Amino acid sequence: MQTPTDPWQSLIRLLRYRPRSIAESRTRLQSQGFSDEAIAQTLQRAEAADLLNDSLFARLWVGDRLLNHPLSRQAIKRELLEKGIAKCTATQIVEQLYSPEKERRVALNLAQERFKRYHGVDEKHRIRRMMSYLTRRGFSFSLAREIVRSLEVQYNDD
Repeated sequence: MQTPTDPWQSLIRLLRYRPRSIAESRTRLQSQGFSDEAIAQTLQRAEAADLLNDSLFARLWVGDRLLNHPLSRQAIKRELLEKGIAKCTATQIVEQLYSPEKERRVALNLAQERFKRYHGVDEKHRIRRMMSYLTRRGFSFSLAREIVRSLEVQYNDD
């Protein structure tokens, strides 16, 4: 398939796959060889048509992450920054949609699911694996330790 000669067509094709931030869209159009002037006009037109909206994109991204691939608040914020979302917008959206209490519940749910998989694994290895799993997802060491300890107490009481 040939690359479209019109940046608008190219942008529409990109947006068919998934929503994108303005910065992502700019980068993709630049990689296709369009001029900076044509890209600027196309992005301006897309923003005016509400096809590109970084605030809405950030909301969708956070919601999708929480539903399909839960991560910590900090990890999701980092992803938004990597997608070109302004730091103040990323911080605001994460604060609105992903409270510290919700983060704790998400970490606990992930740990409970993972805990079931480690049935029969000795306690030392189970704790290490659970801690590693949660910290890879971006949760703080202290939160991971607190949750794993609470699950171990609950497990030992049962």
